Amino acid sequence: MHPTRGVCGESVAGPGPSTPSDGVVHLWPIALDQPPSVVAALHASLDPGERRAADHGDAALHRRFVVARGVARAVLGAYLDRPAASLRWSTGRWGKPALADAPALRFNLAHTADVAVLAVSGGRPVGVDIERRRPELPAVALAERYFPAVERDLVRTGGRDAFLRLWTRKEAWTKAAGDRMGRGLALPVAGAGPVLPVRDPTGRIPGSWLLHDLPAPPGYAACVALAGALPVRPLWPATTVSTSPFWHLNIPDRCFFHVAEPFCPT
Repeated sequence: MHPTRGVCGESVAGPGPSTPSDGVVHLWPIALDQPPSVVAALHASLDPGERRAADHGDAALHRRFVVARGVARAVLGAYLDRPAASLRWSTGRWGKPALADAPALRFNLAHTADVAVLAVSGGRPVGVDIERRRPELPAVALAERYFPAVERDLVRTGGRDAFLRLWTRKEAWTKAAGDRMGRGLALPVAGAGPVLPVRDPTGRIPGSWLLHDLPAPPGYAACVALAGALPVRPLWPATTVSTSPFWHLNIPDRCFFHVAEPFCPT
């Protein structure tokens, strides 16, 4: 245990989060619609490459990028008891980020519109995705072009909701494996859920994986993917970093999520 840091790096009373036990994923919902003072403070924690990336696009894209990356730095820094600005990234073959000097603390970040989710794992590769339902999305056409036959049928009957559920599973799995989304669209992810053990029949992505559909606000779908099979013993963490500047679309301030079942304290 160590002192907690808030999202802007300030000291906060109380212990910080412990590294997740094997088979446990910590989920941190992040509201990206933050006031200018928070955006400015988080911008200061970014590295030069992140600042250059943040400066591309309009004001909304700038804010979302800065808040997502800055809060991810703050939360990961709290696990490591380090200032957010001191963290250094490495990237995999297809661009998946990792902590350069703390590779055992695995993480993944996803965002859509004004909501982001950070997933943290204590060793196993992890991926997360969240998507918002868009009326203009050509769900059936996309499924017909990219999805396996059984999933095409599901989208024809289930529409955009079925498409989003399948898409978030594919993207979470692909991100966890560090692969390209273009290849991940063909991965078979049909199943009742919310827990779905999967393997890539082509062998391109080796090993066993577990997908878990996440509770999400109305109009959203989300999924987390973790390498390996179900753990033997569930162990839950009991602390969290400060998330005082956030609102979470009715998601609790923290959602500790074991791959076998969700556990979201009130």
